[in-house]
Amino acid sequence: MGALVSRLAITIVLAFAIGAALFWGFGMQKKPVEFLTEHSEAIDMQPSISPDGKTLAFVRFKELMFLDLPSRSIKKVKPEGLAGIAHPSWSPDGKKLAFSALHSKPFHDVGIGVHLIVMDLETLHWECLTPDFDFNTRPSWSPDGKKLAFTKSSKGAASLCIYDLQSKRLKRITSQWGRSPAWSPDGKTIAFISSKKTSPDVWLMDANGKNLRPIFEDESTDEDMPCWTPDGKFIVFTRQIALAAGPERRDLWAVRVYDKKAFQLTNCQRNWWVITPCVSPDGKFVIFALRRSDHSVICRISIDWNDIKAQKLGW
Repeated sequence: MGALVSRLAITIVLAFAIGAALFWGFGMQKKPVEFLTEHSEAIDMQPSISPDGKTLAFVRFKELMFLDLPSRSIKKVKPEGLAGIAHPSWSPDGKKLAFSALHSKPFHDVGIGVHLIVMDLETLHWECLTPDFDFNTRPSWSPDGKKLAFTKSSKGAASLCIYDLQSKRLKRITSQWGRSPAWSPDGKTIAFISSKKTSPDVWLMDANGKNLRPIFEDESTDEDMPCWTPDGKFIVFTRQIALAAGPERRDLWAVRVYDKKAFQLTNCQRNWWVITPCVSPDGKFVIFALRRSDHSVICRISIDWNDIKAQKLGW
């Protein structure tokens, strides 16, 4: 009897040990958020992932940075003659980067504005596409790499434009205000932010600027920075209580395109703000900047698009 009790006790201890090992070895490693840059006083923002999923371009203190995801090494790239870099966007072939920037040196034929820049990543040679006095920001490549959609702000009004890289012509495609365009993977549709009234919502339009229609509307909240999943089934965006109501946080949401059903992806702590998301090429991760008042870091979370659950964020 004593031997039986002893063996039973050993079995219980082993079972507990194995269970604990499974919990600590697997459960604790499955963190809701993975930090890709360090907790520091840096302000890391506006991530954009390369088409091969290996490199992340982002902005740190208005300078262009590249994060090699396999090694986690970071390097700074400083294009000569440019300053105030924002919103990098990879070309579909991974050879170029579009972003907005200021000219750090005066040019007699270039206006004093925020310009749309396209840079060759091998040579760092860049071209200014918008030599005017407007604010040209938030570029998005067409899937064939021949065009760029972007936001043009002038005299207090923002609208969407397309720059054709072959003809070198710029065309305004919206008469109503709009910002933050994002080209769909099939090239047929552009998601953007606009509104019928005052609250910014998520809208869609055909790539030629026609057939404007809302896909997510809520007058009590403000939405921004839409991006697509690679299969074109979801649009990810940020959402917060409307400014007039005094928002205390901003979260990630997604809307399913075919039925307009919305899903909350994150549940931030108070005074935490999710901004500028992008989706990895395999669709498994959403990458974004997580910010509080003094600094921000680049993070990613894994998403099961067949079973979406809001994940708590903060540290």
